[in-house]
Amino acid sequence: MQPNEIRAELLLKGIRPAMIANQLQVSRAAVSNVISGKFKSIRIQKEIAQRIDRTVKEIWPQWTI
Repeated sequence: MQPNEIRAELLLKGIRPAMIANQLQVSRAAVSNVISGKFKSIRIQKEIAQRIDRTVKEIWPQWTI
C-alpha cells in the first residue's frame, strides 16, 4: 500500500497516527516513518495493520517478517 492509502484507512476508522504513537509509547515521527516505509518496526507495523484490519504483508509487501 502507498503511505497515503494507509493514512486514509486510518482516518476512515477515526485513528490518527498520534494515537498509535501514544499507545505504543513511541514518537509520532516513528509511526510516520513506518507508514511512509522509511523505517521498519514490527511492533508499529503490527499495530497499524490490526487497526485497519489488514496483514503486515498486505501493507508492506517489501518487508519480510
